[in-house]
Amino acid sequence: ARAAAGLADRTLRLGAGHTLATYLLPGLLGNYRVRYPSRLVRISVGNTAELLEQVANDAVELALVGSPAEHPKLIITPFMHDRLVLIVAADDPWAARSEVALDELRGRVLLTREPGSALHASVERLLGAPTLAGDDVILLGETEAIKRSVEAGLGVALVQEIAVEREVAMGTLRALALRNADDARTYNYARRAGRELSAAAVGLVALLTAHG
Repeated sequence: ARAAAGLADRTLRLGAGHTLATYLLPGLLGNYRVRYPSRLVRISVGNTAELLEQVANDAVELALVGSPAEHPKLIITPFMHDRLVLIVAADDPWAARSEVALDELRGRVLLTREPGSALHASVERLLGAPTLAGDDVILLGETEAIKRSVEAGLGVALVQEIAVEREVAMGTLRALALRNADDARTYNYARRAGRELSAAAVGLVALLTAHG
């Protein structure tokens, strides 16, 4: 039992949203492992709504989620800022532009994530629920699938800038700024209110704070 308790003490139960799990966690966990080689990290990936519930139920100790994120039992602390960009294929008519107004998206096929994801909530806030319920919107479960579809010319998409750094550098996608829109994205860590964080969690929070 003591060995099991010791293992639990060294194990960080971490939840992460899909975007952060794909584009932030690999580097973050690499740094964590260098700094704390004896600690283990167990990761569960989900959308924001699922992860906040897991923290509230003690299934995970910390969750890394996008905004908007709210839960009555949790403390939600921002650690990093990002922005939404419109991505288009390299041969798209808009590819040479640097920015686009939201009104111009009407009439374009728009790819976005599923309801429950923080990205869907952000896009809904920008464009309105009726737009997202329209025929020109395609919902996909993964940001990677959205990027591949845009590269293939199936439509355009609003995604977090952190998610397309590689493709923009390679020239397979173009990222356009949103004109006069609230494009700011915030990444947060969520923890249970009134609960001491484990040493393993404190170490990760320190890395997040330094990273942001």
